[in-house]
Formats: sequence, C-alpha cells, structure tokens
Amino acid sequence: MMVKNVRTVGLNPAIDCVVRCQGFLPGRVNSGELVARIAAGKAANVTRALALLGQDVLACGFLGECDWLFFKDRLHKLRPGAVACHFSLLPQGTRQNITILHGDMETHIRLAGFEVNKTDIAAMEKHLKETVQPGDAVLFSGSLPVGLSAQRFGDLLDIALSVGAKVGVDTAGEALTLALRKPLWIAKPNAEELAQAWGTGKLETVADITGAAGKQACEVENLLVSRGRLGALLIRQDECFTGSISMSEPVIRTVACGDHLLAGFVYGLTQAKTPKQALGIGLALATARAVSADLEIFDSAKYSMFLEQVVVARV
Repeated sequence: MMVKNVRTVGLNPAIDCVVRCQGFLPGRVNSGELVARIAAGKAANVTRALALLGQDVLACGFLGECDWLFFKDRLHKLRPGAVACHFSLLPQGTRQNITILHGDMETHIRLAGFEVNKTDIAAMEKHLKETVQPGDAVLFSGSLPVGLSAQRFGDLLDIALSVGAKVGVDTAGEALTLALRKPLWIAKPNAEELAQAWGTGKLETVADITGAAGKQACEVENLLVSRGRLGALLIRQDECFTGSISMSEPVIRTVACGDHLLAGFVYGLTQAKTPKQALGIGLALATARAVSADLEIFDSAKYSMFLEQVVVARV
C-alpha cells in the first residue's frame, strides 16, 4: 500500500517519570530512585516504535513549550527511521505522569494535562490543512486535552480525510464513538473501549466482537482490536483475522503494547504487506515490547523471534 508520509498526532502527550521504590507504603514518606524520564503518550510511543522499525515519521500535536527540547532530543535521536518534530507549543507544561515500581507491581498516576482554547485548536486545524497531503497516513493517538471536545476532534479527522489522507485513530470514550462513524483507514481500540463506544455488553470472545461489528454501520477499513494476552482481532469489510503468540516468557510491562500493535500494523501496510501479514507484524512487535526490560524500546531480537512464532488465521 503506497503511503506518502506517516504523521503522528498527539493532542495530549505526557512525560512519564518512572520511579523505583522498594517497599512502597501508601500514606508514608517513601524513598525512590528515578529510573527513567520518557517522552510519552500514545502518539510518542507509536512514533518511537515506527522509527525503530525504520519508518520516517512526522510528529505533531500539542506540547508544552518548556518541554520542546526534551521531546525533540528524545525523538530526533531515534534510528534507523528519522523523526521530524512539528509540535504546536503551548505556554502550559506537558503533563507528567508517575509510575512507581515496587516489587513486581506498578502503580500509575495519570494527570489530566494542559487545557487548550479555541485559538490553539484553530492553529492545529490550520497546521493540518497546510501540511497533510493526499496519500499521507495520519495517526491520531491518545486522549483529548481539556478544552478539545469530541466534536472538534472529529473536525480534525475530517480535515485529514478531506484531502485524501489515510486516517488512523487510537482513542477512547466519546471521541472513539464519533471516530468509528467515519471512513477511517484504521481504528485500534481494545475490546473494553470498543464495547463502551458501541454501547454493548462485554466483548470477551471473537464471536462477541464480530457479532457486534456486524450490527454497526462501521466504515472503518481496518478495525484492529487489541485483546491483551489473547492477541488481536482484525475486522475488514470482506475478511476477518485473529492472531496470537504462544510464549513461555514472562510479561514484564504491558504499558504501550497497544501502541506497538498499531505501529507494527501500520509499518506492515507501508511495506506493502497484506493486512494479514501486517497483523502478524503488529503482534510480534507488541509482544516484544511486553517482554522487554527496557522502559522505552522493544527487544529487537525478541521481535525477530516472535515474527516466526505468530499465528494469524482467518475467522
């Protein structure tokens, strides 16, 4: 599949501060060690994974101006793919999330982030109108910042769609509900997010998900549903695939695995792979992320190994 440029749009990025705190006790003063400070948020995670696979990426979205140099440094140094940063800078700081590692557990503290106004949103619309080109892949990943409604988010999607871009979305809540009504290239919810968006009961099995999809007026070309340890499901207009990897290795971190699933799937399609093959690439990459001890990057050796082990079958 021919794609001109791959662009990621992160509207509510984050800086993840990871702290190791042995014997963490709530309500007490705890001593900790800063393990990592990561340019994060779903879009940054997708950007990083794509660049490490060798895909050049244009990264844009909102960002606190005081954090510009940090994000630029962390993303520009990625290789073999090159990352070009074109963020719209805001006077407020980017949200900083905290992950506390204690024993074999993680405690996550997620902050709301900055608030955008009508001027900020208009500037983002202008940026997309002036830069997105026909044939570009534009991936909107992550939550919405305070001040950006689902309806205005839909307007951003429409701008990219109107010029003939291939639009991908990974978000949740009302924004996902609205996005699923549009002719997207890719949507990547997890099963819980999809159930909420469609107003169904729990979608626990493949039959549950495909049955619910059959009742929806969904125009999404590739509905990529992540299912945790059960793998992922790809629903298209005329075919459906399920994929998984059987492994004995322990999962170290599930953070950003869904982002790597999306990045691998997109990378596969940009490399002219079939949707079935792209699903396998996405699953191998997500699994490599899950077993990697590194907090930022996936294990490349494990990725190559999982590519040989992934099983994708038509439903």
